[in-house]
Amino acid sequence: MFKRLLTDSFSLVFQNLDMVFKVCGTWVGIQIMLSFVVILTVGPIDEATDPASIPAGAVLLLLLNVTVAILAAASIAVAWHRFAMLGERPATVFVRFGALEARFLWKMILLVLIAIGVSIPVAVVFSLLGGAFPLGVSMSATFAVLLFLIMPHLMRLNLVLPAAALERPIGFLEAHRLGQGLGWRMLWAVIVLSLPFWLGGALIDHVLSLTGTGLPLIFVQIKVMILNVLLQILVTVLSISVITAGYRAATEQAMTQAFED
Repeated sequence: MFKRLLTDSFSLVFQNLDMVFKVCGTWVGIQIMLSFVVILTVGPIDEATDPASIPAGAVLLLLLNVTVAILAAASIAVAWHRFAMLGERPATVFVRFGALEARFLWKMILLVLIAIGVSIPVAVVFSLLGGAFPLGVSMSATFAVLLFLIMPHLMRLNLVLPAAALERPIGFLEAHRLGQGLGWRMLWAVIVLSLPFWLGGALIDHVLSLTGTGLPLIFVQIKVMILNVLLQILVTVLSISVITAGYRAATEQAMTQAFED
């Protein structure tokens, strides 16, 4: 099953790169333009930038940029799930956010709240125990619990997303039951598929920081931003594809089981 998730997700993305850029292109273009406006308004931002020195108008632009990114994430995910499962092809210029995307976004928000809700107690427990152990040990233990015990269950809950995109909504408990045996596999598939791109992005950042020596910081930031956006497109669509492949496998498994019963 793990191999199937990897191959289905990888082939779905890289055999349909034209669809990737149709689904993501316009949204990404909007985000890049907003990012340019933010950079030109706020100026180069680095670790030394004092947040209090950022003008109120620039803060509003930053908030607008974040809002557009959230809306784009929901719109892109809905379109990609529907393309993968129904063969639905969006227009070349694709910017859509309607009732379906709003319902999908609400599911995303609920998933984030659930993740925060189950993560906080773990963090609190290990912070309380932090006095008895070195900081590195308590942080490592917290990360291990979140990764190995909690994340597989959260991945199973993510099956509500493709169901919502297909207008076949299911509850979180049903999604958790439907994804039995898939949580670990989906989690590691996302990690395996994303890791090369995150490492590539870090390498690009490092190379650009070296080759950009002597250039104004703003030009280096613009180059890094554009390349990071392109990498983010692939990572995002690959992650969505893993959830799509998991949902397809889970529903097929449920149908087979129902038929046998």
